[in-house]
Amino acid sequence: MTTTSFENPIEQQGALLLKRLERNPKDAAAYDALGLIALDHQSAGEAIDLITKAIQIEGPVPSYCAHLGEAFARLGDYRSASACIGQALVGAPSSADLRWAYANLLHLQGENDHAAKNYELLVAQAPRHAEAWFNLGVTRALQKRPDEARRAYEQTVAISPTYAEAWNNLALLEVAAGNLAAAEASYRRALLVRPDYRDALYNFAVLLQEEERLQEAVTINERLVSLDPGFSEAHNNLGNCYLKLNRLAEAQNEYHETLAIHASHREAPMNLGLASLLMGDFARGWAGYEHRLAQRDIEQWDWKIPRWDGKIRPGEHILVHSEQGFGDSIHFSRYVRFLLDGGMKVHIFCQSAIRPLFATIPGLERCVSHIDDLDPVDWQVPFPSLPYCFRTRIESIPNQVPYLFVEAQRAVEWQKVFAEIPHHGRRVGMVWQGNPNHRNDRNRSISLGSLAPVLDLPGFQFFGLQKGVNRSLMPGSLVDLSPLLVDFGETAAAIQGLDLVVSVDTAVAHLAGALGKPVWTLLPYAPDWRWLLHREDSPWYPSMRLFRQQIAGDWGTVVKEVRKALLEMD
Repeated sequence: MTTTSFENPIEQQGALLLKRLERNPKDAAAYDALGLIALDHQSAGEAIDLITKAIQIEGPVPSYCAHLGEAFARLGDYRSASACIGQALVGAPSSADLRWAYANLLHLQGENDHAAKNYELLVAQAPRHAEAWFNLGVTRALQKRPDEARRAYEQTVAISPTYAEAWNNLALLEVAAGNLAAAEASYRRALLVRPDYRDALYNFAVLLQEEERLQEAVTINERLVSLDPGFSEAHNNLGNCYLKLNRLAEAQNEYHETLAIHASHREAPMNLGLASLLMGDFARGWAGYEHRLAQRDIEQWDWKIPRWDGKIRPGEHILVHSEQGFGDSIHFSRYVRFLLDGGMKVHIFCQSAIRPLFATIPGLERCVSHIDDLDPVDWQVPFPSLPYCFRTRIESIPNQVPYLFVEAQRAVEWQKVFAEIPHHGRRVGMVWQGNPNHRNDRNRSISLGSLAPVLDLPGFQFFGLQKGVNRSLMPGSLVDLSPLLVDFGETAAAIQGLDLVVSVDTAVAHLAGALGKPVWTLLPYAPDWRWLLHREDSPWYPSMRLFRQQIAGDWGTVVKEVRKALLEMD
């Protein structure tokens, strides 16, 4: 019995085409067909040579130009490819397929204006071309024309309600516009038609996290890491959710997972540091906290001065500079004494509002708030890096107070201010809001109305230390000092004349603690790292008492505890 071998059909077709060319070397269609066979064999360069010969013989036949464009695209030469497809369109302007290919090639080259015009021509010609509407939306978004992008995505899902990518992109536009309910609805539509759509799951989890719907965000992030264990961003975001839920060991595990997948991850080292600090593990925490310099949106000067290495060098000049907010600078300024005691010459560069306060630190060389006023120095270090440099542990926190002081003349002037105000009991300063631009301000600040159960207590006189308030909304039981608080030097002098400060987690709480004044600090459920967990005192400030939310967002119970504590004062 014998077997019969059959020639590969493509090879057979190629042989026939070569015979045609032997008979007629000017057979352009044969060259074009051979070029397509070469494309099928992943030989784009050979295809370009063959199809170019076809065009040289017969001219820019639309199909030949289209095939040549495809060959260039296979090589990643989108510019040449779009030129060829554009030439094909000249001969076949009504071809939707050519218009689609041409617009896509322009899009790939970043020629968004030209691409958008061609997508618009295509949807005018083929109104139910969902992919064209979607790509038009993508292009309009890249052009920063969100309203037109939204209309294009809406057309996409009207034509194809199961177009998950369009629902996802529509949701992103709604988030950017602040329409969070609409964004959530769009994410849910995307996930309804494609439950395992990674981009929509990730973006929806981010939205939930931003809205402080942390348990819902945890559920989705856990689903993401189950679907894709190598998705580092999902692990990092899951860690962030755990951190805000005070599930610190789980947060640390997720940050370790993130770094195992992506060792140079931008945020995870800092996040791991924050979790460690909150747990009281300062040895690991400070090292992670140093990564803030690489990943935080903080003001950083391009210092041409060597970074201090932590070694005390008597007689050498060191610049200590503010990096973050007022509270951080006040908090870390306690370390200046270590430098001075070691014999170093200390210069401070800080915000102008805080300069009068820091200028009272004994032994400073200079304290300035303008870069041009700096004297030459040998070293520089930001305030928040000082505990890392000094290898601070909980048991070695420098908490001797006061470490900041009130200027004598200001103290005298404020004695006069208080002397003119009738005395009605213990004087209590109140601060209920932090910097509204702080990323966690909505959690740490409290409404003035929420403090009403405290402000009506007899035997106390309450003073507003809050800046930027609408004075018409201030209750009569609160004496507004804010017009006099032009800088932190004045605020410090005002605090000196009070018996107690009650404040949310903001700069005034730090200032009162640094002055050694009794201060009660109201903390959200997920506190800043320096307040640790499950304590009513602070190892940083001996005169501070902490009042914590036991349920996220529940300030009512905290205010009741403050009221009770005031009533129990001797």
